[in-house]
Amino acid sequence: MAEPIIRFRNNHSDWDRFVIDDVFELRNGYTPSKNVNQYWENGVIPWFRMEDIRANGGILSDSIQHITPQAVKGGGLFVPYSIILATTATIGVHAMVIADSLANQRFTNFSIRKSLIDKYDSYFIYYAFYKIDEWSLKNTNSGGLLSVDIKGLLKQPFLTPSKTEQQQIASYFKSLDVLIQSVTKKIASLKQLKSASLISMFPQAGETKPRVRFKGFEEVWKTVPFDIVFRYLKSNTLSRADLNETLGSARNIHYGDILIKFGTLIDIRKDDLPYITNHFLANQLTNNCKLQKGDIIFADAAEDSTVGKCTEIAFIGEEKVVAGLHTIPCRTLFEFSEGYLGFYLNSPSYHNQLLPLMQGTKISSISKSALLNTSISFPSNIAEQCQIASFFCSLDTQISLETQRLDKFKQIKSACLDKMFV
Repeated sequence: MAEPIIRFRNNHSDWDRFVIDDVFELRNGYTPSKNVNQYWENGVIPWFRMEDIRANGGILSDSIQHITPQAVKGGGLFVPYSIILATTATIGVHAMVIADSLANQRFTNFSIRKSLIDKYDSYFIYYAFYKIDEWSLKNTNSGGLLSVDIKGLLKQPFLTPSKTEQQQIASYFKSLDVLIQSVTKKIASLKQLKSASLISMFPQAGETKPRVRFKGFEEVWKTVPFDIVFRYLKSNTLSRADLNETLGSARNIHYGDILIKFGTLIDIRKDDLPYITNHFLANQLTNNCKLQKGDIIFADAAEDSTVGKCTEIAFIGEEKVVAGLHTIPCRTLFEFSEGYLGFYLNSPSYHNQLLPLMQGTKISSISKSALLNTSISFPSNIAEQCQIASFFCSLDTQISLETQRLDKFKQIKSACLDKMFV
């Protein structure tokens, strides 16, 4: 029986069995000659590339680049509500174009045959193509430029429910997409607020106060040399091969995790720090350089200007933790509010000081001696430090919660795409 695993109530009939070639007419995209100005100057016709999907998602009404009517070949334009599928180079990505348009040669256009237009809901087609994306990724021709096996694709089943059921399915996924887009926008807005606040809430070069402050705080901030605030601790050179994810007597902070995995603050109860595999070595290292709450660990190497990113230990409990490969661990010489230094040291106010001190071409690095050429700014009032840290912690919590929501919606969509199409 041809039916999906999950169906809406009162839908019981089998889905009609077609193949791709029965349902769609295919056309190839192309690039008009860049040497002919009249094909491009003052163009008004959308001409889609992969960049358009990356920038604007899977429903496309307009493009980044446009062509003129003179650039259109005899076959004419792709019709509105047809599908463009990436069939060479970047494979298994599709979009629905909802305007008269063209696309470059990396795309194949799928338009419903005229005799079947009344049988199909356009958005059902759009969501059904996620299954075709999967097939395309698994069925490519080798040799030369990677491309989809179009002949094989044309023979693949394209099963079709009644138009009413198509519309129910499409409506459900459109609702999911609205939720996904809404949460995505909210995350972007929160991240933008954080970025702006990291600039406005710490003094910039030549300034003695931040531009934005909490009510009740007016005094000038202190700015002192790095070594007035910090002393260096010992680190180790253990590679990933010396670590494991499950068992050990001590944990290790690797520079790659600072750059990619950890946030501004490390909480051992939440963050997954790897263990040192060699038990004897773990004990030896913790005797020499055990970290504690409030310590700052810089990543001293990166492939770009993110070198110098750091993390602050907010909670460590009874765990033994050490600083690993390509890190510079530091301990404060006097009290700061929890989280203040973590956020300040990752702000442009401080990180911009590191940019002229970085060394290397392919791999950028920062040294202990270079850090000594930087200065640390802070309000003397611990209460102001605390409010700043709390503000950014709250933002990070909101971003994390919304990101979890987004991941959940995406998981639901992925599971339903798998179970609601045959």
